[in-house]
Amino acid sequence: MMKILYVVGGLLLLLFLIDAVKKAKTRRARESGLLPPPGQGSDSDVERLAAQGEKIQAIKLYREIHGVDLKEAKEAVEHLTGKLKLPGS
Repeated sequence: MMKILYVVGGLLLLLFLIDAVKKAKTRRARESGLLPPPGQGSDSDVERLAAQGEKIQAIKLYREIHGVDLKEAKEAVEHLTGKLKLPGS
């Protein structure tokens, strides 16, 4: 029983650390000017990030702006970079 608790505790700690690293990366990107302040992003910022090769940051920002799921944001950013045509376009 104790082994299970240690494993679960270790997994929870690992998830916490991964989340903290992701938040730190986003914070540094905002501080460096790569990402706009929270709530102030625009589609032109998404296009700029995609053009700079910052696809992951572009997808995160698109999700923040439009409140969509990961798949939809990825498809939209790929459309912006010309790699994927959206249905109906």
